Amino acid sequence: MSKRLPTGGFEWVDEKDFEKWMNSPCILEVDLKGVKEELHDHFNEYPPAPENLLIGKVHKLTCTLNEKKKYIVHHEALKHYMSLGIEIGKIHRVIRFKERPWMKKYINLNTKLRAKAKNDFEKDFYKLMNNAVFGKTMENIRKRVDVRLVTREEKAKKLTNKVNFKHCTIFSENLSAIHMGKTQIVFNKPLYLGMSILDISKTLMYDFHYNYIKPKYPEGRSKLLFTDTDSLCYEIQTEDFFKDITGDVDRLFDTSNISEGHLSGIPTGVNKVIGMFKDEEKGKIIEEFVGLRAKLYSYKMFDDGKEKKRCKGVKEGVVDRTISFDDYKRCLFGG
Repeated sequence: MSKRLPTGGFEWVDEKDFEKWMNSPCILEVDLKGVKEELHDHFNEYPPAPENLLIGKVHKLTCTLNEKKKYIVHHEALKHYMSLGIEIGKIHRVIRFKERPWMKKYINLNTKLRAKAKNDFEKDFYKLMNNAVFGKTMENIRKRVDVRLVTREEKAKKLTNKVNFKHCTIFSENLSAIHMGKTQIVFNKPLYLGMSILDISKTLMYDFHYNYIKPKYPEGRSKLLFTDTDSLCYEIQTEDFFKDITGDVDRLFDTSNISEGHLSGIPTGVNKVIGMFKDEEKGKIIEEFVGLRAKLYSYKMFDDGKEKKRCKGVKEGVVDRTISFDDYKRCLFGG
C-alpha cells in the first residue's frame, strides 16, 4: 500500500498503441501462454499469475501452469511475470492512469505507531487502521443485502413474493428477518486500488521465491510447503538457515522478533519494516509439518514441542482444546 498506486486520469488505450503498454502505468487484459514443458519443474511449486477458477461449485484462487485467457493484471505484476519467463499472447484491452505513492505517509505512520505500541490493543488498532482501508478498496457491494425485520405474516408474504427476495431467517413465531437483494447498485468503491495492491504484493512474493530462495538453495534443497497472501512456509535443507541469511538482513528480513542471544548470531533489525520478511516463529526451528488443504495445517516446534494448528472455519479455542498435531497426521496417513 506504500507503493505507487492509481490516482486518476483513467483512459482506454487505442489498439494501435497496445504494444507501448510498458511506457506508462496501466492495467491490462491479456492472454498468458501456458508455461513451456521444460519449465514445468521450475514453476511447479509456485506458478506465477494465480487465477480465480470455479472448482466444483466454489470459486478458488489457483496457481496453474495452464494458459490464461483474458487475464486482468497490473503492469508491475505483468512485467515481473515476464521477467520470470511467462510469455504473453494477445492483448485485449489496456487502461492507463496516473499513479503516485499517495498512501505511503499514512501507512508508514501507522506502522511506526504499531512498532511503538505497548499492548495488544494498540498493536491491533494500528494494524486495523491500515487493513480497514484496504478492505474498503476490495468491498464487493454486489453482495450487500437489505434485511427487514417482520412481525406480521402479511408483510412477510409480501416481501417473499418480490423478485429480489433472497432468503428468510425465522427467529420465533412472531419475528422473522427477510433478506432482500439490492434493486439498485452504485459502484462507488475503488476496486482498482485493491486489485493493484494485491498484484504489487504478488511481485514481492514471487521475487523472493524465484530470485532469492531458489538460487540460494538449488537442486531441490528448498521446498515450498504453503503460501498465503503475505506468507511463505519452506522446508530448507541447510546447516543453519539464519547464518545463511545474515548478509541479507538489511535488505530482505525484519529480525526484530529474534532474541539477541540467538545461536546463529544473526543481527536484529528495526521493528515492523514494510516489505520485509519476518520469521513467525522468532528464530525457532519447525520439526514437523502436516498440510492437508488450504488453511488446514499444523506444525510442531523442535525446541519445546509446541504445536501450531490452523483449521479455517473452526474457532481457535475449539482447535486448541480438541485437535492435536497427531490428528492432522492421522488424517494425512490414515485417511
